[in-house]
Amino acid sequence: MKIVFVQNLLTPYFGVMYISAVLKKEGHSTDVFIEGMHEDIIKEIRDAKPDIVGFTCVTGEHRWVERTAREIKKYLNVPIIVGGPHPTYFPEMVEAEGVDMVCQGDGEIAVSELIKRIGNKESYNNIPGIWVKENGVIYRNGVGKMIEDIDSLPFPDRSVYEKYDFFKSETEMPVCVSRGCPFNCTFCYNASKKKLYLGQKVVRRRAIDNIISEINFLRENYPLMKSVIFNDDNLGLEKSWFNEFCEKYGKIGGPPFFASIRSDFINEDSVKRLKKANCFCLSLGVESGNAEMRKEILKKNIPDEVYINAAKLIKEKGIKVRTSNMFFLPGETIDMAFETVYLNKKMKTDYPWVYPLQPYPGTEIYEYAVKAGFLDKNFSFDNIDPLGILESPVEKNLKDGKKIKVLQRLFYYGVKVPGFVYFLKLLVLVPNNFIFELMHRFSILITYASYHQINIFRALKVALQANKIEKRK
Repeated sequence: MKIVFVQNLLTPYFGVMYISAVLKKEGHSTDVFIEGMHEDIIKEIRDAKPDIVGFTCVTGEHRWVERTAREIKKYLNVPIIVGGPHPTYFPEMVEAEGVDMVCQGDGEIAVSELIKRIGNKESYNNIPGIWVKENGVIYRNGVGKMIEDIDSLPFPDRSVYEKYDFFKSETEMPVCVSRGCPFNCTFCYNASKKKLYLGQKVVRRRAIDNIISEINFLRENYPLMKSVIFNDDNLGLEKSWFNEFCEKYGKIGGPPFFASIRSDFINEDSVKRLKKANCFCLSLGVESGNAEMRKEILKKNIPDEVYINAAKLIKEKGIKVRTSNMFFLPGETIDMAFETVYLNKKMKTDYPWVYPLQPYPGTEIYEYAVKAGFLDKNFSFDNIDPLGILESPVEKNLKDGKKIKVLQRLFYYGVKVPGFVYFLKLLVLVPNNFIFELMHRFSILITYASYHQINIFRALKVALQANKIEKRK
C-alpha cells in the first residue's frame, strides 16, 4: 500500500514523519508533496498512484486542504484523510466535499489500522479515532486511545522529505521529546484536548535513553546537522526528568539546542544544567507585558519579576533568550501593548517575537472575545491567519487596533534599538504603510534566522514560500 501526504508549508511535520515511520516498518511506502515545490502538484500526485492521500491541517489552512482535496478527487478515486489540529478539534471537516475521513488526535495506530483494512478490502468505518463519510453517511467513531508509551514508536522518518534539496541541506534538526501540556492557557487548545481525552494521560514524555539514541542516530545519518530544536511546549515539566536529560545530553556532547521553557521553572540550578547540556537559546512565553491581562485573560499567572529574573539568569550563563509575545488581546489598549515592549526591554531579550492573537474557535479566549464583543458574530475559521504572524481578527474591534498594528510591525525595533521606543510613541499615530510592513518582515527574517541558527538565505526561502501561502488563502 502507498500513502502520499500533501501539505503547503515548507516544514517537516512530526505527524507525517511518525506515521510514515510506522507504515514503512509495516512494509508500506510513503511520499510527500509540498505545494509550491512542484510545477503541477496535482499531476505529480496522480502519477504517484497512491492508494490513499493524507493531509495534515491546522486551522487557517483548512480551505486550502478542502480545495486541493476536491482537485485530487477529479483524477484519483482513492480515499482522502485529513489529520492534524484542525480536524482533531473540528472533525466536522469530514463533511467537506473531497474529504472522506478525518483523524482525531494521535494518528499512528489509527492510520496503521486504516491502511491494513483498505489493503484487505475490509470495512473501515468503525476505527476509533477516525470519522468516515461513506455513501452520504458519517460514522463518528470518537477519539482513539492515546499512545501512552511514545518510546514504542520508531524514530520519525525524516527521509520522506529528502526528495527536496531544501531538506537535504538541513542543519537544524527538530526533535520531539514529549506530547501534551498540563497548563490551561486560554489561547491554546490544551484544555480542549484534556476534555477530548477525558480520563487518559495527556502529557507523555520519552525516556531519556530513547532521546539520546535518536540524537546519536541523527549524528550518524545527518552529518550537516549543527543544532537541535526541541519542538515541545515545555522542556522543564518534571524536575527529575529534566535533570537526567541535561546530564545525559551533556555527557554525549550533544549538538547545541533550542527549547521552550516556563519562566517559573528557571533558577540558578536549572540554568546551570542547561548550559552544561549545551543549550544555546531558550524561548520564554511572555505573551503580554500587562500582568493583569496575563492573569485574568490568558490564565498565565507569572509576575513580571519572574520573567526578568529568569532572563537575567539565562543570559548570565551565555544562553540567548527568545520571547513569544501576543498583541490584539481582547480589551488591549496601546498602553498595555507598550508594556509588552517595556517588559522585553527589561529582560534584554535577544530575539523578541510577537504574534497577532489568533482566537481559535473552541478556546477559552475565543469564547471570551465573542461574549465581550471583540469578535464579530459572523467570525469563522476563514478569518484565521494560517501563518499566525500577520493579522488578527480582533484588531478592528479594539479602540487602539490601528495603533497596536503599527506597534506590532515595529515591535522588534522598539525592544532592540536603544531609544527607539520613544520614537514609537509618535510612529503609532501614523497609519500602517509599506515601509512599516517591510521593516516588520525584515525583523521576522533576521530573528528567525538567528534563533534557528540558519543563514539568512535559507530563512528567506522559507519566507518566500510563506508569502505564497498567504496569497493563496
